[in-house]
Amino acid sequence: MSRDGSGRLSWVVQEQQLTNTHVGLWAVILVSTVADIILTLAGLGVGLEEGNPVVSAAVATFGAAAGLYLVKFLAMLWLVVGWVTLSERNASIFLALFGTVTVAASVHNYLVLFDVSIRLAVVVTGF
Repeated sequence: MSRDGSGRLSWVVQEQQLTNTHVGLWAVILVSTVADIILTLAGLGVGLEEGNPVVSAAVATFGAAAGLYLVKFLAMLWLVVGWVTLSERNASIFLALFGTVTVAASVHNYLVLFDVSIRLAVVVTGF
């Protein structure tokens, strides 16, 4: 944001070029977001609790799917606004940081869900 001639704050939207780096980062973000949604819904389905308090509140208020989709939609909206308002360099950093967090969340969800699956298999089979 910046101040215009009247002293009011205004958005500065730059013409953002979709560089190869940005394409790759967007691909990582979108794939890991879908994985996070699927794994989170699977975890909630087997009785695990959501660890993120914002997502947990949305899930409690709107239900699992709707609450999760709402939070993810708002996060993507924030990401797009950041991407179009930042310089190319800062937008790359912003996308990379967001992608790193989303991949980490997906990997964490997978590991937790996999551990639960193994424990359930042990209980069911007796091994």
